[in-house]
Amino acid sequence: QELGTLGFECTLEEVDLEDITENRINTIKACTSEDPGVKKKKKKKKKKFQHHIFVEQRKCLQGIYEDLNAYRAELKKFNDQSVLATIDEMMEVSI
Repeated sequence: QELGTLGFECTLEEVDLEDITENRINTIKACTSEDPGVKKKKKKKKKKFQHHIFVEQRKCLQGIYEDLNAYRAELKKFNDQSVLATIDEMMEVSI
């Protein structure tokens, strides 16, 4: 495969790389953020730590949901009911 192509009959320069998830939660950061409280072992902080983990998981799932919703809107143009149904199932799991 020629360097600089995407496996299609076009080069990277010809592909519209618009970020359709712009102005939404940064899913990668939300799902991979490091927890600053990991090193603390005080019992007093345990409840706060668990709450923090829950909030981070919730933010990660919300980001995934928003991304899927944006992708669904774009893929709807292709009118492939199988793909849309699969995305709908993934969206149900992430809420």
